Amino acid sequence: MTDISATSQQTLDSLLKKLGASPAPTSTTTPHKTQLDQSDFLKLMTAQLANQDPFAPQSNDQMIAQMAQFSTVSGITQLNTTLTGVSTQISENRIATAANFVGKTVLVPGSTAMVDDTGAISGAVDLPSDASSLQLQITKATGELVKTIDLGANPTGLVGFQWDGKDANGKTVGETSYVVKAVMTSGGKQSSATTDIYAPVTEAMVAPVGSDQTLKVSGIGVVKMSDVRAFKY
Repeated sequence: MTDISATSQQTLDSLLKKLGASPAPTSTTTPHKTQLDQSDFLKLMTAQLANQDPFAPQSNDQMIAQMAQFSTVSGITQLNTTLTGVSTQISENRIATAANFVGKTVLVPGSTAMVDDTGAISGAVDLPSDASSLQLQITKATGELVKTIDLGANPTGLVGFQWDGKDANGKTVGETSYVVKAVMTSGGKQSSATTDIYAPVTEAMVAPVGSDQTLKVSGIGVVKMSDVRAFKY
């Protein structure tokens, strides 16, 4: 440990001298402290009581104020220690939580859907307003349209969908991934709507405390934990 700063030591010695107490002799073998602590406060208070004028003693209010100030500082120090411990526990919980997501299926914003074990895809359309009609267009990566699904009229919010991977003739298309696009009609006008895709989590990154927890989702990429709309196990 490095020596206590000359300023801190001189301040303590000066206060003790004004109160009529002699500073403790320095030792060449005992390492100096780098800041004043509880023992220094008690030493100052004891010296103050021992050297006060018996005809003009320190008032009770002043003594209580000094003790309250020290209690406040001591409490803050303990609070910092406690918060450090809590922060460590939160970090450990985040690691455990992130690990539990690997292999699970989540609903996240995206337009590329990877097929499941049965060759099907599923997800939802996020409607910003009521729609008089809603259509889902499913294409191959090359842009070839393979299926159009009529989801009808729907209110604002999430509208779920699922496709079995077969075209209009009931034949399995056989692709490993598809691109989905939603077209809604509201107030007589057509527009695109945001799509969400169900996909498995392949990796969970351990984020430092204070940073966003992120997941790597198959076919989508890296997404924030806060972007996950739903879970399907």
